[in-house]
Amino acid sequence: MRSKNKRKREFLKMGERCRHFSIEELPSHLVLEILCSGRLSAMDLVCLELTSKTFGGSHGLHPFKFKSLVAFAAFQLCASHVTYARMGLNSQRELYDRCGGNWKRVLRFLQSVEQSSQMVETSSGNVL
Repeated sequence: MRSKNKRKREFLKMGERCRHFSIEELPSHLVLEILCSGRLSAMDLVCLELTSKTFGGSHGLHPFKFKSLVAFAAFQLCASHVTYARMGLNSQRELYDRCGGNWKRVLRFLQSVEQSSQMVETSSGNVL
């Protein structure tokens, strides 16, 4: 019984040390790693950019030619995307220009192409 109470006290102490934190409090290299993990959609990136000064502003956390950390992450995701990587340099530039010079739009397009071209197997075994 005594060891059970001791474990309970230790558990409660651990809970006191845990605190909630914002993604904005993380070091910039970790934030960029999260943004470039491939788990966020282009729309997720846009929402982050619109709701946070950290992601939407220019704070020197990313290369100069990008307007925001989110734009840099979108560029990184586009560059590593299979469809984009297979395109020729001229085609890549044309796509970027057609998207108004916005890497988040390029990423959204690439994700849409990927999503619409995925094959799905139905319950009867047919591939669509």
